[in-house]
Amino acid sequence: MRKDLMKAYESDASQLNGKALDVVHPKTIMEVRSIVARTPRIVLRGAGTGLAGGCVPLNGLDVVLDLSKLDFIGSLDKERRVIEVGAGVVLDDLQNYLAKSNLEFPIDPSGRKVCIIGGMIATDAVGSRMIKYGKISSWIKWVDIVDGYGNLHRKGVTELSDYVGMEGITGVIVRACLKLLPLKNRTASLVKVESLEEVVSIVRDLKRNSMISMIEFLDKKISKGLELTEDYHLIIEYEDDSGLLKEEDYRELMKMRDKIYSFVVNEGYARIEDPRIMIDRFVKLMSWLEGVGIPTFGHIGVGILHPCFSRDQEKYIPEMMKVVKRLSGQISGEYGIGILKINLVDMGDKKILINVKKRTDPLNKFNVGKVI
Repeated sequence: MRKDLMKAYESDASQLNGKALDVVHPKTIMEVRSIVARTPRIVLRGAGTGLAGGCVPLNGLDVVLDLSKLDFIGSLDKERRVIEVGAGVVLDDLQNYLAKSNLEFPIDPSGRKVCIIGGMIATDAVGSRMIKYGKISSWIKWVDIVDGYGNLHRKGVTELSDYVGMEGITGVIVRACLKLLPLKNRTASLVKVESLEEVVSIVRDLKRNSMISMIEFLDKKISKGLELTEDYHLIIEYEDDSGLLKEEDYRELMKMRDKIYSFVVNEGYARIEDPRIMIDRFVKLMSWLEGVGIPTFGHIGVGILHPCFSRDQEKYIPEMMKVVKRLSGQISGEYGIGILKINLVDMGDKKILINVKKRTDPLNKFNVGKVI
């Protein structure tokens, strides 16, 4: 690829910059196999929406393997509710296709209009409905992967953990069989909350309701930016008619929720983190974030928060990570490790990851310098 065109492939939504040796765009699985077999170092790229630098090429040594053209939608079994898709299928396109058969895929990250299935699998994506549906790994029947020699393998449930959530360091995910659900008619409520303690109390009560599929938290600054009152707010989604907002009102609320990311970025808060914390530690973490002026939203139903940092505030991120660890939280609940958090992985976890990497990628070909 021409060097002037390669620039777009040398960064992702993390805004980290790297340098690529080349960029390739395979259109078939056979092309992927051929490219992998003859290429010594490969960085896997989906839609480039990652916030941890997971697809940033390093030191001019990596060939970027763009999987977005593997966008085929294959066999749909309506009775068994499964579908085969290529790694490059955009989630929104899949949902629109499934809706014609009154089906849906339950994992719903905010980047659904651009994120692709392969990238979602590589990061074990969650999204706003994690409280009910968990991670994407629970909705995969099998994946097809290409190893470092260019060989194609099908991996079932017992082997998924070697590839799902491994951020591309173990092989190239090229196709998957996904499990589906009947399309839901959802409703929602928007609740204003006066204090962080009240947020905790409400969330604890809501989590007992099996019909709730989403509980989203908005802090005061983000609420005001979305033209709500300058209070804390909860967005609560139901899979029955319990919500006060139905049909068009429900859709308008979801559109507002989808504006959060663009709002914080446009306000200059381009570095978005994803710690995960137990609900009884929420007040302590939020109090610290508010104390240093960090706008925050997130999937409060499962404890994943998204503190948003301006460039001047990035100096607070290491301290926030220390606070999260002191509170027995996780440094990444959703976005992955990539480059940004590679030095924050616990030594025990790192040893496990290194062993899996050696077993699945003995040539050390995929995503070198990421995760471990």
